[in-house]
Amino acid sequence: MDLPTAWNLDDKSTYLSVDSSGLRVNYEGLGKSQKEIGVIRANNPIPPYCKLFYFEVDIIDEGKNKIIGIGFCEKEVDLNRMPGWDDGSWGYHGDDGNFYCCSGSGNPYGPLFSTGDTIGCCLNFKNNTVFYTKNGINLGIAFRNLKGSLYPCVGLRSQGGSIEVNFGSREFKFAGNAEKL
Repeated sequence: MDLPTAWNLDDKSTYLSVDSSGLRVNYEGLGKSQKEIGVIRANNPIPPYCKLFYFEVDIIDEGKNKIIGIGFCEKEVDLNRMPGWDDGSWGYHGDDGNFYCCSGSGNPYGPLFSTGDTIGCCLNFKNNTVFYTKNGINLGIAFRNLKGSLYPCVGLRSQGGSIEVNFGSREFKFAGNAEKL
């Protein structure tokens, strides 16, 4: 089973474009309504046998309203709904700092994030928890009882929004703190 290495160009909403590297995503909509959400999944699910899986998302441009969600989801999840809003989907959102767990109701979790920030997501299959990082700092456990076949995903609804993912092809901001996993 292969690890996630890029975004899946055939598994995204119409509001998103992806550059030739398969790592940078741009939001192409106006972001004025809930109907203009764009989500993309990675090219492969995270194999649970890897025990720990970590990826980072650089916020290149927060866009007009800062609505960006970073998380993970199952294959069947609707790509026109933000990460965390539906069953089989979880996400940390930059515009409100909330963590969403299979519901449109978020719970306070971490700081807001915006242009220039790097948000990391660690899925720990050893103890079935998930934590996020912001600019290399661990924000604490966001979710417990992790299970299922999960794909990294990102959602945007922010005019001009742009992100770039690092699935491990370059050093992580959190790398210096890896012993804290």
